[in-house]
Amino acid sequence: MIQSTRSNKRFWLLLVIALVLITTLSACYKKEDKDDKKGELVIKDAWVRATIPIGDTEGADSGMGRVSGAFMMIENSTDQAERLIRVEIPTEIASVVEIHETTMMGDVMQMRPVEGIDVPAGGSAELKPGSFHVMLLGVQKDLNPGDTVSLTLVFESGKTLTVDAAVKAME
Repeated sequence: MIQSTRSNKRFWLLLVIALVLITTLSACYKKEDKDDKKGELVIKDAWVRATIPIGDTEGADSGMGRVSGAFMMIENSTDQAERLIRVEIPTEIASVVEIHETTMMGDVMQMRPVEGIDVPAGGSAELKPGSFHVMLLGVQKDLNPGDTVSLTLVFESGKTLTVDAAVKAME
């Protein structure tokens, strides 16, 4: 009987140790799996405005011709802030690509190039009409609703993301 009690205690002790190890390993595995989902930059709802001509013929003759804008939401689930510093597109689409900000100076809307757009850690940055956006200058061909434009976003950290943005008509 003493031998049986000792065997039962040993069995239960080993069982408890095994359960603790399984629980600990399971928690570690789930944490790693969860962390795999964290730490991403994601581009959502990317779109490009259909081409519009510059109002004056002087601008059209200067090589800047038609212009357009690209808009999107950049979500940053990493623990580090990111900064969008450049956007690249094929040269057969546009000759110049700049990151711009639209501001109001009294009653006058003004667009100006900016060096980058901050995307906070755990946050997002929205590029939208009347705010931050990507300016496409010297658009080389018609951008029609239903077309797509490939945009490569370059971040200060060295990360790059490529997204196909749908062309939408002006509203």
